[in-house]
Amino acid sequence: MKSLPLFFCLFFALALSRVNGQSTDVGNPDTPPAGATVITSDELHMDQVGHTAIFTGNVVVVGNNFNMKCDEMTVYFTNDSKIDNIVAKGNVVIIQPGRITHAGQAQYFRSDDKFVLTDQPVILDNKNQIEAPEITIYRTKQSLETKGRTKTTIIEGGAAVQK
Repeated sequence: MKSLPLFFCLFFALALSRVNGQSTDVGNPDTPPAGATVITSDELHMDQVGHTAIFTGNVVVVGNNFNMKCDEMTVYFTNDSKIDNIVAKGNVVIIQPGRITHAGQAQYFRSDDKFVLTDQPVILDNKNQIEAPEITIYRTKQSLETKGRTKTTIIEGGAAVQK
């Protein structure tokens, strides 16, 4: 499949590459070389005509500045092979330096450069914690907002996640 390497480059360059720091392992002892991302799953179903790639079963994404695991990850891309939308479902865990995120679903929207976390999302950021029915993270703006009743725990001496 010709577009597979392009798909991997676009997916991680656009969706998850702006985080600073070192990688943290999530089930894969091998750290990829700089600029590389490794996705492992029990199965991959790629549909060039339908513009989708579906990774299922024990999905593990290992990058240089993040790691993610989930039960299933679907990537939707445009006719010109650009990422449009990414949906990770089932036991989603995203690990970044100083931050761990848990959710039932995490969705990335390229057009707005944002993540929407749903299904009991919890962000643990340097011992501070935020929980809400829905958390939206705007990467470019480096901000977040919640919908629904929000619980924020701030550890004394730690930076506040949200007021």
